[in-house]
Amino acid sequence: MTLYFERMKQFANKFKDNFIVNKTASFVILSAMLPLSVLSAGPSTMPEVPSANDNIVLTTTSARPVGINQEKSTIVPGESKVEKEAREKAEADAKAKASAEASKLRNTVARESRVYNDPSDFDSIYARAQAAYGVDARILKAIHTVETGRSGSTLRANPSGATGPMQFLPSTWRRHGVDGNGDGVTDIGNVEDAIFSAAAYLKACGYPDVKKALWGYNPSSRYYTKVMGIAGM
Repeated sequence: MTLYFERMKQFANKFKDNFIVNKTASFVILSAMLPLSVLSAGPSTMPEVPSANDNIVLTTTSARPVGINQEKSTIVPGESKVEKEAREKAEADAKAKASAEASKLRNTVARESRVYNDPSDFDSIYARAQAAYGVDARILKAIHTVETGRSGSTLRANPSGATGPMQFLPSTWRRHGVDGNGDGVTDIGNVEDAIFSAAAYLKACGYPDVKKALWGYNPSSRYYTKVMGIAGM
């Protein structure tokens, strides 16, 4: 019996020694695996290993998915220097055009307010228009004769809408009408304004090419022949 207990004591001591050695070896291996910062922090900061009974929730950070109906951002392009200069020029041109139109409207006299004091001799008007635009006075006189029989100032219009002593269409007058008597008003019905405007328009249509100029005034071979016959040219 004594021998039995003696052997059991030896076995227990041997088991104790082996346990201490194995524990020490495990600690050394664990120390090699853990970061130095964890070991130096002391036991209080050692991470806890979760047990099998703990409820572990894993969270991940990812980009939020874009919803189908999510509003998309709009990219608004900037205005370059060239585009800015082009826009400013267009605005300036539009402003100048509007100002010119407004000025023309201010110079338009209401029909009921127009009072004409025509000269008794129109030949002086033809001569002054010739001096201003280089158009032969005989042609101006002939056109005046064909159009209205050399009438004085009038707002008479024909069915086509042509108006005044030299029978201008209003659209043509707006582009080519001039102030022949210097009163500051461009009046389609005034005989001086009409004759000067006819000279300016013939020049714009190609004068001194007479045939081309008269065709621009009235695109008709018969008209050309009649005017040239009256002019004696």
